[in-house]
Amino acid sequence: MSTRETNEAADRARRLQRVAELLAEAVEPQQVLDAILTEGVRAAEARAGAIGILSEDGKNVELLAARGYDAAVMHGWASFPLAAALPMSEVIRTGEPVFVANIEQRNRDYPDLAHQGQDSHALVVVPLAVEGRVFGAMSLSFDEDIEFEPERREMKMALARQAAQALARSRLYAAEQSMRERMTFLAEASELLGSSLDYNSTLRRVAQLSVPGLADWCAIDMVGPNGEIERLAVAHEDPEKVRWAYELQDRYPPDPDAPTGVPQVLRTGEPEFYPELPQELLEEAIADDDELRRIVEELGLKSSICVPLVARGRKLGALTLIAAEKHPAYTQADLDLAIELARRAAIAVDNARLFQEAERGANAARALAYVADGVVLLDDDNHVRHWNPAAAAITGVSEEEALGRPVGDVVSVWDALTSHVPLVAPGRAARTVTVPLVLAGRERWVAVSGVAFGQGTVFALQDVTDEHALEKTRSDFVATASHELRTPLAAVYGAVRTLRRQDVVLSEDDRTQFLEMIESEATRLARIVDQILLAGQLDADAVDVALSECDPAAVAAGVVESAELHLPENISIRLATDSAPRISCDESKLRQVLVNLVDNAVKYSPAGGSVELRVSNGDGACVIDVIDEGLGIPPDESDRIFEKFYRLDPQQTYGVGGSGLGLYICRELVERMDGRLRVESEPGHGSRFTLELPVQR
Repeated sequence: MSTRETNEAADRARRLQRVAELLAEAVEPQQVLDAILTEGVRAAEARAGAIGILSEDGKNVELLAARGYDAAVMHGWASFPLAAALPMSEVIRTGEPVFVANIEQRNRDYPDLAHQGQDSHALVVVPLAVEGRVFGAMSLSFDEDIEFEPERREMKMALARQAAQALARSRLYAAEQSMRERMTFLAEASELLGSSLDYNSTLRRVAQLSVPGLADWCAIDMVGPNGEIERLAVAHEDPEKVRWAYELQDRYPPDPDAPTGVPQVLRTGEPEFYPELPQELLEEAIADDDELRRIVEELGLKSSICVPLVARGRKLGALTLIAAEKHPAYTQADLDLAIELARRAAIAVDNARLFQEAERGANAARALAYVADGVVLLDDDNHVRHWNPAAAAITGVSEEEALGRPVGDVVSVWDALTSHVPLVAPGRAARTVTVPLVLAGRERWVAVSGVAFGQGTVFALQDVTDEHALEKTRSDFVATASHELRTPLAAVYGAVRTLRRQDVVLSEDDRTQFLEMIESEATRLARIVDQILLAGQLDADAVDVALSECDPAAVAAGVVESAELHLPENISIRLATDSAPRISCDESKLRQVLVNLVDNAVKYSPAGGSVELRVSNGDGACVIDVIDEGLGIPPDESDRIFEKFYRLDPQQTYGVGGSGLGLYICRELVERMDGRLRVESEPGHGSRFTLELPVQR
């Protein structure tokens, strides 16, 4: 290689290293895109670049960002079908890169680009993939014709791999941040809803809280005494627009028989969700009213959510969120958040109404029997005078056992439950205290508030064990993801810093080892990200399982062959098949499960030993065993290892770590293929994971 070629190669490596450093520092998706489409395009010696990703429904390619192209050229390319005869669509479909040397080749292979002008010559489109799953593509355009030699091609592919990993990591970070913001919003809304029994003012404040975080417009409508629809609250950042909205409500009162909107939601009790408001729906609502058409066009409505407020089967009202001037179009996650907000608001309204009934003394006992929260009424001597069914369900003590007795005799931990609860006067906002207790032989988290009046005290109890578990799962997710992602990132960063040091002379063997470390840790990082994304898809029931006839012995043989390529020296692996029947399964999902189980068998055999993959014919099923001679699993942990984010005590596993998602994903995939996954193990004597799948009939 000539000195000039050597210098050019070194220059390309430096540019690629600069991109890698920027991507390692980028956290948010926009930072990643900026790094790729500035330094990345420059490192690739390209004139312009663009990044597209596969849409959620898998039917279209959506352009995330582009740099260097004329606006006129890019017009109309924000989204296009995956099936289109375009290079980016082709790359995402096939997972194979496209290298176009000149305009003639471009116009010949992709006629739809022929009208794009002659300012771009060579073209490169490379896939963006994590763990073999293609989720997008990167396009690079050049000012001259180029025959892409292997070095140039590999450089573009290396840039794509770095971009894919950084994008996946940033999208994971953005999802975690979004989840945190949603949980914070729900916590604030719940505190607000529980702060007063005046639900009219409380709901108005909830509507104001929703703008602009959840919507540009928020409206709450309630069902009146005679079934009429009453507008309770409208919220917008501009007070003048709020006044205008109330005037508009008077001029165009809701039609109770309208096929869409609040009337429809209140009739059916089902949410109405428009990620993009159909133009025909607006036209139907406008009809021939020119004034209304002007108003609708001025509002700039983009997307809407309308969810019912339902408690104890009764439709109390509806919550409407609208994206218009600033808020982006709504997603399924926004709908889920709106439904949860409406559920909590409905419970608050229902509880407030029932408390009002109780204060009036009319039908108090009957009303409180249906309250979702436990209600306990004590007299001045702390004897139980009312104990509703919800209180009985929370404490495990029936109403008959409780009434008339000192509350300390009814619930032995009552003092611990209520000692820190501040008692307020009727009509004032009660403050809730959450306490962990063991009730009815089970650990529970109970939220308690109290109101003192002249004849005694009323306590409200709410079982928030599930909410606490959800919060703990979220915390475990953040802690696990942070730890597991930080470790390979630190290794990659350390290796890169060492390679860049000018005061350290490294041999070629040393440089090779550092590069192999970077590749290994990057692969590990991609695997962790892929596991987290797949776990989220499983939770959302968004994983497609295509069952077909499959040869399990062939799949197992392929898994063993791949595992042999990177086995530690002290571990051997073998395959045994015994008249294995053909089965009905998703072959790629089965391979993923077996790869995970074999990797676990190797990983948890730090002292070495043998791993056996055995395929046999069971009673109407195919039985696949993965057997190792490793550390084993304590008997009381055998079921918990399949829980999401659960990991064995590091002292029991000699420090072997993991994301806590592998076995959860395995069991979920197996069950979606109508199969069963179980484990038999003894500490110090290895484990046997047994997978049963139905025989093809």
